[in-house]
Amino acid sequence: MRYSSLSLKDLVCLLCADTCDNEVWKEFVSRVDRPSSLTIIWTIRAVSPSGKPCRSLVEDLRQETYVKLLQNGCCLLRDFAIQHPDAILGYIRISAANVTRDYFKRIRSQSRGGDKPHVSTTDVDPEIPGGQEKDILLKEIDEHLKHSLTGPDQERDRTIFWLYFRQGMSTKEIASLPAIGLTAKGVGSVIERLKHCIRERILGIRSHSDDDRGVEPKANSLRSS
Repeated sequence: MRYSSLSLKDLVCLLCADTCDNEVWKEFVSRVDRPSSLTIIWTIRAVSPSGKPCRSLVEDLRQETYVKLLQNGCCLLRDFAIQHPDAILGYIRISAANVTRDYFKRIRSQSRGGDKPHVSTTDVDPEIPGGQEKDILLKEIDEHLKHSLTGPDQERDRTIFWLYFRQGMSTKEIASLPAIGLTAKGVGSVIERLKHCIRERILGIRSHSDDDRGVEPKANSLRSS
């Protein structure tokens, strides 16, 4: 049987079957490994104190993501694939992001308890896209995002923002994820609200900085920012 000709939904259903063979697993990994690994890398850049994804950590979180997806006979993944076949990759991406965030929450918790875990950054993957200036910009945006968010839905809204702008998911795909709990229109409203908040914060900070130096901000440069 040529598994490469199957849809991702059919592949997931086969993966969850008792008769699953190794070729099904290889085909599944070949389709989802890159998006899940990139999600892990971007999430590490956003939440890690160093912002540097080391190869060994990415691999560990990649494996942990697969373990989470396959829990309980991967029934959650199978049920989602049947109900939302066009959003399976989105489901896997958000699972990878959650696994990565949970890892750093554990690290912070251990640090507060007196343990001092060390994550090596000596083997940073040179193929990870983006340079230092891009990293600084992303961190700046994420800091503005954190300050713009309040209430019980702040983690959900932050996830929506990065799934849309970093993972390229549509509002419909994001809305289909079980953890989101919004319609596509609701997801779009969150994105527009956060875009406005971040833009206002950036422009306000830069305008205040220019005023301190006695410089009048140029309208065109503010719009481009």
